Amino acid sequence: MSGGSGNVRSMAHVDSGEIAGTQRKKHRHDLGHEDHGAKLAENTTRGIQILLGLWIALTLVLVVYALVDASRPKDEVPASVK
Repeated sequence: MSGGSGNVRSMAHVDSGEIAGTQRKKHRHDLGHEDHGAKLAENTTRGIQILLGLWIALTLVLVVYALVDASRPKDEVPASVK
């Protein structure tokens, strides 16, 4: 058995569209493209972000309202109603 002299190339995944002996296609990250979805999905993503932002803001308003309401002194109930 060989001690591994460094002459053996590692086996890499070969795509079906790749031709042996040609230069491999670069991945979009290697070309400097951002890692985001298609341009078509950009507006959808923006809409979802807006909805989530509104949801968070309304939740915070509801929590503040509940805290203020809980801290109000309660009115005394007349004895005739009990």
